[in-house]
Amino acid sequence: MLRSARRIKSYNMLNNVFLTLLFLIILTTIVGLLALMTGANPLDVLYWILWGGFSPQQIPETLLRASPILIIASGLAVPYMARVWNIGSEGQLIFGALGAAWIGIHLSGWGSFGILIAVLFGGLCGLIWALIPGLLRVYRGSNEVLTTLMMNYIAIYMASYLLNGPLKSRASLFPETDLVGRDLWLDPLFPGTRIHAGILISLALLPLAIHILFGRSLIGLRLRIIGAGEVQARYFKLSPGLIVILSMIFSGFMAGVAGSLEVLGVHHRALPTISQGYGYLAIPVAMISGPSAPMLLIASIGLGGVTNGVTVAQMIVGIPSGMMYILQGFLLIMALIIIKIRG
Repeated sequence: MLRSARRIKSYNMLNNVFLTLLFLIILTTIVGLLALMTGANPLDVLYWILWGGFSPQQIPETLLRASPILIIASGLAVPYMARVWNIGSEGQLIFGALGAAWIGIHLSGWGSFGILIAVLFGGLCGLIWALIPGLLRVYRGSNEVLTTLMMNYIAIYMASYLLNGPLKSRASLFPETDLVGRDLWLDPLFPGTRIHAGILISLALLPLAIHILFGRSLIGLRLRIIGAGEVQARYFKLSPGLIVILSMIFSGFMAGVAGSLEVLGVHHRALPTISQGYGYLAIPVAMISGPSAPMLLIASIGLGGVTNGVTVAQMIVGIPSGMMYILQGFLLIMALIIIKIRG
């Protein structure tokens, strides 16, 4: 029995490594083809992507981008273990950012306690946005892939309305909120970087928390049983509906927290471009890594590096700004294919 479990664990690890290598090969091929189509040298583009993502000078920016990806992917790993496919992290992050910005404006002078409230309130906003498709799946049998994906677009257009209307700063010509209270800012810890405490905490503690949650607790076992099928869940007297709702709540909360930290630690206000696609980028990370804490960390930093590298390559080589969106679309399609295979 123990030997069989070890074989399954080894197989899953090899499967994750294979998927990671496959993603990297296809990603590199697509970048090369896109570079050729724009008239750029593919080798130059790949060089500047690697330099922009993983050179010592760029590591702080890579970690800045990896942090929200890791936070969201850690949240998504929970429903994915139970075969609940939340594709709506982008919208949940946006609502978390809006919530944190709104309450942060009114918490000036609250200091560290205000930071905690803003982060939790942002998580609550993301939670509520994820709860809606969770309830629709449990009580109406709706496909959560479709409902969470559609909720992203609703969130984007609602954010556009709010940032151009009720939440728009009167002191700005752009669609953005007022700055949150100065004492709520997560200031950089190192000169010349944007690395704040939220980034270090997420990169250092989240993998450990995920390892304990999935590998050392009954929660991980129950999620695996639910993911194995409804018959097995009924046999162990577990409620699939309750697990669906709780896992959606957890993943939505984590996406909202990621949005809160983007507001408090990076932009200090809510903007239309607050996410930069982090919600979509976290999906393939969670798909490839599963509940493996080291894989979550490595994949998040890797994809954060690629994201930052593409931005650098745009400035130096002159590749179109839309390349990142093309890559995000490709990653989402690959994630949906994995859902179809596993689902």
